Amino acid sequence: MTKSFVYGPVPSRRLGLSLGIDLVPYKVCSYDCIYCQLGRTKQKTIERKPYIPAHTLIGQLYEKLNHGITADYVTVAGSGEPTLNSEIGSLIRDIKKHIAIPVAVLTNGSLLGDSEVRKSIMDADVILPSLDAHGEKGFQIINRPHPEINFEGMVEGLIAFRKEYSGRIWLEVFLLEGINASKRDALCFREWIEKINPEKVHLNTAVRPPAETYAQQVSPEKMAAFCSIIGKKAEVVAPFKCLQRPEKGQAIREDLLNLLARRPCTLDDISSGLNVHKNEILKYIDPLLKEGKIGLVKRDSAIYYQPKQP
Repeated sequence: MTKSFVYGPVPSRRLGLSLGIDLVPYKVCSYDCIYCQLGRTKQKTIERKPYIPAHTLIGQLYEKLNHGITADYVTVAGSGEPTLNSEIGSLIRDIKKHIAIPVAVLTNGSLLGDSEVRKSIMDADVILPSLDAHGEKGFQIINRPHPEINFEGMVEGLIAFRKEYSGRIWLEVFLLEGINASKRDALCFREWIEKINPEKVHLNTAVRPPAETYAQQVSPEKMAAFCSIIGKKAEVVAPFKCLQRPEKGQAIREDLLNLLARRPCTLDDISSGLNVHKNEILKYIDPLLKEGKIGLVKRDSAIYYQPKQP
């Protein structure tokens, strides 16, 4: 079976129904964020190359759309840092030339200090970069970047991109209890946000099991207080209410529970076993955890899901 790099559409809290495209293999990234819902980074790198060729990606995208799939955005993102793919620019241009759905790019922003990287994503309709720290110390604690990336270079890349890019920038700030969510943190973030000047600031927190158990969720009350300090551009990201087609969603949910009834599984195990993308699987794990139907246990650096004992 040919591996699919196009997945969804999946409900996104920021983009509505998002048809995602993986541009790099699983967890090839320039960061190893402590809050990442996909787990630890397997290959931390800043090497740009055609990890997955653009012609392969565009072919799979056309095939998906020819089956009548619709979405609010085609989202260039996936399981690692998409700007590591050196063919991201040609992919975005091809999508814009032949498909009417707007293109979004989800990026950690780490490579925007490179003018070639900035140029490569200029044709996208909206860019959603991250800013999880307001100084070098927090940057190292939260994002655990590649050794050749520092906070100053990263944030100056974001500022430079805003000056060159005329489209929409929706900046995500990921808040973690006891790490970057205090009033003082909010004031420091506000200074950088004013320099970056995004259209929107999306405040997020750890609603899914993170790579590290100490990456803890911030309460709704603290999120709201932080939001008020950042100002009128900021909003707390709310859960997306719409579900996928009920028949498809119910089938995945049942298959997921049947799989876990046989043995504990990691996210990677579930994705491989059901042949469903990891980002799509997470949409079903979330409610099952909240309903108490499944639980999780961490062994070494891996998170396993298993049924809750009655």
